[in-house]
Amino acid sequence: MTSYESMKSKLQPLGLYAFPGGGVTDSELKAYACGLDPLFDKLTELEREGFVVTAEDYGLRERERFIDREQTALTTEERRERLLNAEKNEAPTLEGFRQMIRYCGIPNVSVIETPARERVNITIHNPFPDGEKALLRKRILQLSPPDLDVIILFAAG
Repeated sequence: MTSYESMKSKLQPLGLYAFPGGGVTDSELKAYACGLDPLFDKLTELEREGFVVTAEDYGLRERERFIDREQTALTTEERRERLLNAEKNEAPTLEGFRQMIRYCGIPNVSVIETPARERVNITIHNPFPDGEKALLRKRILQLSPPDLDVIILFAAG
């Protein structure tokens, strides 16, 4: 329902306004609708992009920027799944760390736990530029439990 139809349907039952085609009231509502419809379209888009499960464009892109890697080569559904899984934060189990790192876009990783020292050594075997390494390190540390010593090493590149 357009904003014109919505306004008209709400005003008609009042019986105060007549809506003959091309009448003054009808024309005013159509003029209001010309300004309101683009706003409603933007609000609908904003609502859609605000949730990972419905986002299609900038909603996915901005969330991916948060985890430091935009994945434009993936399908929309794959991007959504990756983001939802990255936000689960299943650490501190060893498998949880592996999953968390994979969801950050790093497929080749080894994780070694040293329980006596409350430490986890993460070795990333994928080549990344230095600037990207810093972002990945920051993201992994953000997702890690604060009471755990996390050592991140880059073995490639």
